[in-house]
Amino acid sequence: MGSIKIMLIINPCAGRKSGKKNSEKVLALFKENGADCHLYMTEKRGDATQFVINDGSKYDVVACMGGDGTLNEVINGLLKADLDVPLGYIPAGSTNDFARSMQLSKNLETAVHNILTCGVKEIDAGLFNDRYFGYVASFGIFTRTSYSTPQKVKNVLGGKTSYLLHGITELGKIRTEHMRIETNGKSYEGDFLFGAVTNSTSLGGVLKYDPQLVDMNDGRLELMLIHKPKNPAQLFSILKSLLSKKVTGNPYIVFDRSDKFTVLPSSRSDWSLDGEFAYSTGRCEMKCMKHKIRFICPQGNESVISL
Repeated sequence: MGSIKIMLIINPCAGRKSGKKNSEKVLALFKENGADCHLYMTEKRGDATQFVINDGSKYDVVACMGGDGTLNEVINGLLKADLDVPLGYIPAGSTNDFARSMQLSKNLETAVHNILTCGVKEIDAGLFNDRYFGYVASFGIFTRTSYSTPQKVKNVLGGKTSYLLHGITELGKIRTEHMRIETNGKSYEGDFLFGAVTNSTSLGGVLKYDPQLVDMNDGRLELMLIHKPKNPAQLFSILKSLLSKKVTGNPYIVFDRSDKFTVLPSSRSDWSLDGEFAYSTGRCEMKCMKHKIRFICPQGNESVISL
């Protein structure tokens, strides 16, 4: 155990500043269990990616504590530097969609114990043009909310509530996006309220897939597109399907799986990658990068590799 060198990246602002409040406690927990742990504290966007690119190769494990955005930065650092280093995650953000999908604990003692003792599962990542994402690339309704909600608001109200309330203030700005998405020899075109390419069972802590629809290491990503409803009956049908997690079989919802998607918007569109802003001026390519992330997690199956 003592030979394990851990790079610990913490976002001090995540989750009502729990990262800042608990940084010394987490560092102490790792050291009490014999790990040689080195703390890196982010100060601005992009720091976590640069930390990993600069120093990640020096460690046996790269661990991070923060929200989905922090995790996204760490994943980008690992993949851009082509580092074959296991990734550990202590969820401390506002929504923690990825953590929900991986059934990770927010309890500090449990999370540290799991990072030090659990096996490694190879899971897929997504590639949006030249940027990686861990679990979602999305556009449309509430997408802007994921990266425009002020951190102070999230710290005061909490994740779900802050996103929903801030999203309401965005309703007057909502417009549909006219898109054509090509995959599997098929083409989906229309005016969409929302669209997402995902590798997760949870989106925004509110929208959830049936876990049976998602396999996070099958080499495919899931596509969901929500058509603009033309009347209250169509809107009710969409909401009923989303709330019941039955996104297949609804004529107003597109659901598909593939390892590659080509997106052709009719105009410039704004995207969110794991809650972080992504700008697209036109055509974009999304690919599934199979087994690209070596993630430390409690699940024990054939994909687990011992540390």
